[in-house]
Amino acid sequence: MKVASIFLLSALALLALSGNTGATSPGREAKCTSEVSGCSKIYNPVCGTDGKTYPSECVLCSENQKRQTSVLIQKSGPC
Repeated sequence: MKVASIFLLSALALLALSGNTGATSPGREAKCTSEVSGCSKIYNPVCGTDGKTYPSECVLCSENQKRQTSVLIQKSGPC
């Protein structure tokens, strides 16, 4: 009975610790071309690490270039 209890407690501890992996990943960089002359009107939203939804990866990239910032893509889709 003690062996089973120790095994269950160890398994529970491992599961609790494994839930934190990858949680610190801030995001990925937007793929920019060297000559961004304009972005298409196709709505493909991305959520920036600044908490703002951008209409597309291209728009995020051009905003980064215009403001000289480095906002990353936190996730695909709206925030």
